[in-house]
Amino acid sequence: MQAENMYSNNNQSRAVLWRWRVEGDLAPIPRALYNYGYNWLGSDRFVEDGSFIRLNYTQLSYALAPKTLKKFGLSQLSLYISANNLFVLTKYSGADPEVGYGGYGVVTDNAQTPRAKSFTAGVTISF
Repeated sequence: MQAENMYSNNNQSRAVLWRWRVEGDLAPIPRALYNYGYNWLGSDRFVEDGSFIRLNYTQLSYALAPKTLKKFGLSQLSLYISANNLFVLTKYSGADPEVGYGGYGVVTDNAQTPRAKSFTAGVTISF
């Protein structure tokens, strides 16, 4: 909403290039109203499908057979790797489709930084 309000001289989205300009235009964006008007208010033109599928957490592990480890004097050896926020499948145009919701006001994502990906690896060894 902030990037398409055309209310001040702040930077605007490229989408405002397809705004309404003259009588008879069929445009998805209303006309520019500098310092007046209501383009900055919430509107159904900003509503979009926020459905998504996220792989939030996954872990892979492998343990070697105890019979194999006896040669090396070990009773247990296991390896693991885990990942958080690996990917999100969505058609949402923002950075993260999982925004705050509820209440009676307009819900916006405020161009939040998307969730960081993280990886962890480890080894468990018992003698």
